[in-house]
Amino acid sequence: MYYLLFTLYLVIAVYLIPRIPFIKKTGLTPIIIISLFLLKVIAGLAIGWMSQKYYPGNDYWALDKDGLVEYKLMMSHPREFLTNIFISPYKNGYTGFFNSIGSYWNDLRYNIILKLIAFCDIFSRGNYYINSLFFNFFGFIGLVALFHVFDDIYKNKKWIIITGCFLLPSTLYFSSGIHKDLIVLTMLGIFCYALYFSFTQKFTLNRSIIIFISFVVLLFMRNFVAVALIPVSIAYILCIKKRFGPFPTFISIYALIFLVLLFLQYLVPSFQPLKIITQKQTDFLNLPTAATQLKTNVLEPGLKSFVKNIPQAIEHGFLRPYLWDTKGNFIFPFALELLFYELLFLFVLFKNRFKPTLLNPFIIFSIFFAVSMLILTGLIIPNTGSIVRYKSIYLPFLITPLLCAFSCKKTNSNIH
Repeated sequence: MYYLLFTLYLVIAVYLIPRIPFIKKTGLTPIIIISLFLLKVIAGLAIGWMSQKYYPGNDYWALDKDGLVEYKLMMSHPREFLTNIFISPYKNGYTGFFNSIGSYWNDLRYNIILKLIAFCDIFSRGNYYINSLFFNFFGFIGLVALFHVFDDIYKNKKWIIITGCFLLPSTLYFSSGIHKDLIVLTMLGIFCYALYFSFTQKFTLNRSIIIFISFVVLLFMRNFVAVALIPVSIAYILCIKKRFGPFPTFISIYALIFLVLLFLQYLVPSFQPLKIITQKQTDFLNLPTAATQLKTNVLEPGLKSFVKNIPQAIEHGFLRPYLWDTKGNFIFPFALELLFYELLFLFVLFKNRFKPTLLNPFIIFSIFFAVSMLILTGLIIPNTGSIVRYKSIYLPFLITPLLCAFSCKKTNSNIH
């Protein structure tokens, strides 16, 4: 029965995908669109199968199982299903917005996914792989949104942009499972689309609503990603509206944030925003030791400690895993992928082909955002496996501009 249902829904999805106006506007042929969508669906099946076979007790299947509980609640007690997401079971109520454990807000990100799975279960009868198909139908739209942005910036390089947005191995794999990663990358793509075209074309009510909704979803799903979007978005808007120089503007915004934190640390010692990051690292360190555990310096809630630990954060966030990091069953392919990106970066850097593309404010937006997130990942996450998964979300923002800079000749844009 499940095979039949999956096939039926897949046929419907394949029929609908190339006919959605937003996707048709990419200028890609239906065959290319369907092929990219099917690749994402296959990646969703793969991560589901691999996680079940090699990592029993993983989050992907646990979420799907808990989603079925929510589905049964929806069928038997619909009022409780609709209201229990707003109730905090903790004594501290609704405080601790940035806490990683014992917080209503930390649970909310999972509860949102469980509610979505419950609605999917109406049609899937609780089958993980059918739910994965539904989630990836939604996730594909976020990648298309990101494609629209880069395609508008880099003319005549559709195939390269397809590679950067849809085909990066770790991004494709980890953003196709039933998990936060899929939703976060989807919302990032939609947020960037609405932000970019609001200021390069026309700021409309619909686009402002999309910006707001995508930002709020990111704030609930992974709050530090939403916070990281604020400075780059402000800098981007200033560049477009005031025609400020991109590099000086972005650097000035980050320098201003650094100075504000520095002054507040000395003027108001009780104000410790960096403690949020140190607490997240502590929560990760308190988890059971992973097979790919890294030796990580313990952060203290002060700028001196953060600056001291930046080199290690860069090594963990940008350079791990190494080829010789053999712990864990599936680290080597991702290490090989990362090595390719590093060689690509060095080639572009020494050939000086990257400089012209940096003149576009959104490219600098992408790079500053991705770099800040990779450094943050390196600061708080103490194991290679989780680092690979977390940073996979941000790779399109770095690798797509690199691939376009690497391309010397204009690629054929006749993909109608």
